[in-house]
Amino acid sequence: MKILLLNQDWFSTELRLLGHEVITCGQATHLEHRLTIPVLHINELLAQLPGGFVPDRIVWLDDSSPVMILGLEDTPIPTIFYSVDTHHHWELHSQLAHCFDHVLVAQKDYLHQFLPSGTPTTWMPLWASRHVERCYEKTTPVSFVGTMDERLNPKRVQFFNTLKEILPITIRQGNYWEIFPQADIVINQTVSSDLNFRVFEAMMCGALLLTEHSSNGLLEIFNDGEHLVTYTAGDTKDAAEKARALLAAPDRMREIAHAGREEILKKHTPLHRATVLHNILSSIIKRPQTTARHLPMMINLAIASSFLERHNPALSMVALRGAVQAALASQQDGCIPNNIEAAHLVRIYARWDRCAAEGAGTRLLLAHAESLPSQYILALARVRSLLNQGKRLEAEVVASRISQEPASSVFNIAEQAMTLILQR
Repeated sequence: MKILLLNQDWFSTELRLLGHEVITCGQATHLEHRLTIPVLHINELLAQLPGGFVPDRIVWLDDSSPVMILGLEDTPIPTIFYSVDTHHHWELHSQLAHCFDHVLVAQKDYLHQFLPSGTPTTWMPLWASRHVERCYEKTTPVSFVGTMDERLNPKRVQFFNTLKEILPITIRQGNYWEIFPQADIVINQTVSSDLNFRVFEAMMCGALLLTEHSSNGLLEIFNDGEHLVTYTAGDTKDAAEKARALLAAPDRMREIAHAGREEILKKHTPLHRATVLHNILSSIIKRPQTTARHLPMMINLAIASSFLERHNPALSMVALRGAVQAALASQQDGCIPNNIEAAHLVRIYARWDRCAAEGAGTRLLLAHAESLPSQYILALARVRSLLNQGKRLEAEVVASRISQEPASSVFNIAEQAMTLILQR
């Protein structure tokens, strides 16, 4: 089977061992086919692949950025989306599920958010990203490796600043595989109770993992007191007491560390996850295309456009154009947006007015609203637009269709609603 991995090279080696042809593709320099233009249509991307490579499957591997490839929701090739930073982006990712044929979710607590899409969804936790030999001569009693930036994670900085006042701990940035093997204990702190890479990496390195007690599947794949030890999240006193107790019982500490590493080697290596992916790739079928698929991609591309606006205005326009095209495709499908989706439609058409030909977005908005006269947000947008054009009588007719209130009241509601939507 020919597989195209987008964004990351995860599982590429293992999938090849399982008999597949694989090309990794994206912006990163280590990927085999590097995209010089990160925002393009999937058909353009496929035409660029070396040797006439035509994939049988496409896998989008989450890099915590919006999906930058247009047309994935319409490609006839079966597609998989792996949501890793689900705890950050579950609202967008659960909607993007409509655009793919199978979804993998790294954070189990969020699986229920994907159910409304109807897309087959599988919990696939993270893994130990590389094999690391353990070190029997330890030099560091307690260690942490990770970003300490108060702007990004103020709770982490506060936690470790307090912890180091009551427990000697080495806090560093750098390659975990050079640091964790030297530690007796690795303390893990999460951003949002996520089951993060550090869980698997610390255990692979032969350190005892002292991590937050959380759900997200942690205690479904590991046993507290056997493979790792947990402390109450955010409780520096509990973490310090657990660490001191473990250091005072070195035989028990090493026994847990050993059991944790063995569990990683048995069940949580890249090959284990690649095998799960292989089984899904082998059985996946193309889902019938639903009318719900274009609106999530529209929202995603609007986010991508805003993300790119400051750094690359030209690419921002490509993404915005893609968002507009997705909006029009949803209209052609007769898809009725909910109020949140309708608010995004209003913002996208307003941006198109500012960035493209003057009035183009307004004309599209009016046509979209006219085609869905019962959609309240679009009707309000239509009322305001008609008033701005001096077409009061037409605005009164639209207002009468959506409310029994006097037209003047509806006009005020339309003005307030559109001001709020366009300020976001």
